[in-house]
Amino acid sequence: MSKIRFVDFEPDKEEDGVTGQPDRAWYYHSEAAPEPVAWLIKNLLPQTGAALLSGQWGTFKTTVALDISVSVMTELIFANRFRVKRRGGVVYFAPEGAGGLQSRINAIAHERGVTEPLPFAWRANCPALVAPDAVGKLAQMVEDAAAGLRQRFDVPVALILVDTLIAAANYTKIGDENDAAMAQKIMSVLSGLSMRTGALVLGLDHFGKIAETGTRGSSAKEGHADTVIALLADRELGGTVTNTRLALRKQRDGAAGVEVPFIPETVQIGTDDDGDPMTRITINWGTQAETVTRDTNAKWSKSVRLLRQVLLTMLADAGLDVCPFVDGPVVRAVQLDLVRNEYYRQYAADGDEQQKTAARRKAFYRAIENAKDKGLVATREVEGVQLIWLTKAETQ
Repeated sequence: MSKIRFVDFEPDKEEDGVTGQPDRAWYYHSEAAPEPVAWLIKNLLPQTGAALLSGQWGTFKTTVALDISVSVMTELIFANRFRVKRRGGVVYFAPEGAGGLQSRINAIAHERGVTEPLPFAWRANCPALVAPDAVGKLAQMVEDAAAGLRQRFDVPVALILVDTLIAAANYTKIGDENDAAMAQKIMSVLSGLSMRTGALVLGLDHFGKIAETGTRGSSAKEGHADTVIALLADRELGGTVTNTRLALRKQRDGAAGVEVPFIPETVQIGTDDDGDPMTRITINWGTQAETVTRDTNAKWSKSVRLLRQVLLTMLADAGLDVCPFVDGPVVRAVQLDLVRNEYYRQYAADGDEQQKTAARRKAFYRAIENAKDKGLVATREVEGVQLIWLTKAETQ
């Protein structure tokens, strides 16, 4: 009996008009070994695609974005643990808060021992992301910046940032922000820009009023992102922010659920006309008080940690904003059966198929009960569908 072979197939070249990707193409399996993931920053950000950096107000989104930028431009390890795999220039669209970018990135670079000019280009305006020709306009602007970066630094553009998506979207009517089609359009523009430029496009965005619901607006944003990085913190009514940390909320080509604590530190960058100090914020990674990390992680047993990892991914991929209780808060929830199926896939079990199934079922429901007992997750049937969600911002 001859061995069946799968052969590669050249896909149609017809494009969808938005992202530039083929939309009428079949791909066939082959015996060739799979290509390794192409990373911009290994195990954190892919080399291309559309990613989100989201967080509550005051969780240092722009500062972290600039710290990522310094790593990409210099190949310095990011957050003391993530290696840069592709060095390149950074293009920054800053329709929100462009004024202090140079002094902010200078402060971060100097704290990391970098004093020479960096391949960093920014501007304060951005074409409306919801406009029909947004990809073309953005691509042309990036190419203009890329030409200058090649001439001055001889590097390609590796990272494009949009800070923030809500400012760059330029919605035309009330309700657009929560419209799933609009959210998908914006993420398609980011993906299309990546296709045109060969760089990763990272959009900065805010969380909603309730942190557990994730990125502000429609859940389609996170659903169409390749990677979602969340910046989390405990916020007091008076505005104090503590327990700051970066969480890998979604990773299409890797494991989600990783958290890295950090402390924002104030550094002096000079003095003003009155001789008073001028300061900027930098990030000190991995130095959060150990008691905070231990207290948080102690709530999660091994099986519950797997549940958490799966739940974070499924909330980003298939989460819905729902109100499970009358007059209660809106939460980001996901169907329990979707979480269960993915949990079974990732849970390692021994024995025959019947024994494996029994072990996985037991582990899953034990993890659910343990997490519920500790107030970490909640479940409820809504309109005939069993849902599950995270109950505290610290568990995201």
